[in-house]
Amino acid sequence: MTNNIKVETEVLTLKKVHKKYQFIIPCYQRPYTWSDEDVLKLFDDIKTAHDTDKKSNYFIGTVLTSLDNSIYELIDGQQRITTLMLIAIAFKSAKLVHPLVELAALDNKPRLQFSIRDQVQHLLGSLAELENYQKPSSEQIESDFYLTRIDAALTVLKQQVESLAENKREDLAEYIYSKVQWVNNIVPHQMNLNRLFATMNTSGIQLEQTDILKSKLLEKITENKSIFDGIWSVCEYMENYFERNVRRVFHADDWNVIKPEQLEKFSYQLLSMNPIEEHSEINGQKRTIDELHKQLTDIGAPDSLQEKYFNTSDDDIEKLKEETVFCRSIIQFPLLLIHAYRIYLAKNNKPDIEPRLHSSRLLEIFEPLIQSNDDDIKSFLYTLWKVRYQFDKWVIKWVERDDSDKEELALTNISAPTSSSNYINRSRKELSALAQLQSVRNFTGERSAQYWLSPFIGGLLDKEINDENALSLMESIDNQLSLVTGTQKEASFEITKGGKPNVAVWQERQNYFSESRGTSFEHYWFQKLEYLLWKDLKKLESSMSKETSRFKNYRITPKNSIEHIHPQNNSKLENEWLHHFGNLVLLSPGQNSSYSDKFVSVKRAEFMAKTGYDSLKSKHIFDLLGDDSDWTKANIEQHHKDMLEVLTNHYGIK
Repeated sequence: MTNNIKVETEVLTLKKVHKKYQFIIPCYQRPYTWSDEDVLKLFDDIKTAHDTDKKSNYFIGTVLTSLDNSIYELIDGQQRITTLMLIAIAFKSAKLVHPLVELAALDNKPRLQFSIRDQVQHLLGSLAELENYQKPSSEQIESDFYLTRIDAALTVLKQQVESLAENKREDLAEYIYSKVQWVNNIVPHQMNLNRLFATMNTSGIQLEQTDILKSKLLEKITENKSIFDGIWSVCEYMENYFERNVRRVFHADDWNVIKPEQLEKFSYQLLSMNPIEEHSEINGQKRTIDELHKQLTDIGAPDSLQEKYFNTSDDDIEKLKEETVFCRSIIQFPLLLIHAYRIYLAKNNKPDIEPRLHSSRLLEIFEPLIQSNDDDIKSFLYTLWKVRYQFDKWVIKWVERDDSDKEELALTNISAPTSSSNYINRSRKELSALAQLQSVRNFTGERSAQYWLSPFIGGLLDKEINDENALSLMESIDNQLSLVTGTQKEASFEITKGGKPNVAVWQERQNYFSESRGTSFEHYWFQKLEYLLWKDLKKLESSMSKETSRFKNYRITPKNSIEHIHPQNNSKLENEWLHHFGNLVLLSPGQNSSYSDKFVSVKRAEFMAKTGYDSLKSKHIFDLLGDDSDWTKANIEQHHKDMLEVLTNHYGIK
């Protein structure tokens, strides 16, 4: 009887898997779809956990499998397990001697088996250096989405491993091998797995840490609990804008007449009881929104009014979830909560949170607040309200382009109601330096933390800010974080408090670029240069003639693959210059593979034929090259000098 079937649970590590188990991806599973960002996030999270405390385990979630003769059929979790196998292969490519590198194979077969994808088998088998497995050609890889994604993910991971100092590779490999854990839930093999998988993908949302945290905080609030529940709901739905969430959650009759310039005042004053000169009518009586709020929050206010105007029903919540998606946030709600908490702590002269910034540690991070009193929790929720408003106003989001369904990072303007729409709308802002610099920060550093958000949003609160002020604040934060001598966590909190972290002088940092580091150069500096080169070109845009359209198409995007302009194979350059910063650009894996080991003149011709620039550092290189056929040591030295001058001018060193 199926009612008596039990699910077994175990905690697995790669070390436990190594000796015995194999994985198979069943035919009903979707292809491997993780983006470069997803892959990097997992790798960075593991590396950060190792650097923070190499003795502690790192938990990557729950996997659902069926076990048959030492073979796990992956019902749910193939993206993470596949990525772990690719990490093992990346370490193998670095010629590391460690049990981790042996994981990719078992009994002369790839440990990760695909029931219907022979080419993937051959790709993984060849990467594991197994006999009888032929690596697919570059044309086959490019024409197969599954192969393309696996190949791109591996390219990114190889560069991450290569960028590690050799003495640190074995330490991190051992951590991945023995300390990275997941809960493996094993269902009996005789179950209808296709049906189970379909059921999983259509089932309801599980209880999240944010739900538990909300419950723990609200149970401490003794009065007007429904209002603070509403505040939480407004802030929680990250797939829509603040003002739309407010209209859904806080019921009143006159939201339509609030003008854009009043929105900031409204966001602060709805809860602080200062009047807004717009009216709502209740039972035939005119009330300002604030008067309405005051009436409903006074002790003894009728419960019916409380529920009518400031309570979120299940139906309201469902409407919030179902409403058309207008934007996609660069972070999820747990991380917004963490940044709001850090800002609250900084503004109240309290120490920073002790655990590392990661959504998986949300309850641990908030334990001191959970144990605090009613007033502290209310104060935090007021801060959260302000943070969410500023986040939507000044932080980039993924927004669809008007002419396609392609998403781009952008800031938005709040626009007034129109004849066809009686409520506040959003429109994309023209691409700005603020959006480009935030993109740099979003795509570099520790993606699971986004340290810059605490000081940036904290610096916006309770101030009159315009575009110029916001950019100045962002550049100051970015410059300080790029030169800190301590940790990003410590520095970002110090800036949030209004202090100055310890930073290196720029002359010391310059020496970094003179060393031949190859793929070990931090990606941040390539992206920072893209930002500064973009700013310089923006000033010249009106005189760029035929290049204007190519420049307008340029955006700072995720790039994770370092390309040698002078190709590595059969190079006559000394390694010192081959791996020099002046011979390197940062591209996406797809862009990198398209250049491959082609002659520099061919790379330039292909670059010039594109409708947009894939890199502004590349543009400078190919402009410097001109019609010459060879990229020489002198060219590399000149390009390096020019790039250092751009950075030096920006950091204010004369």
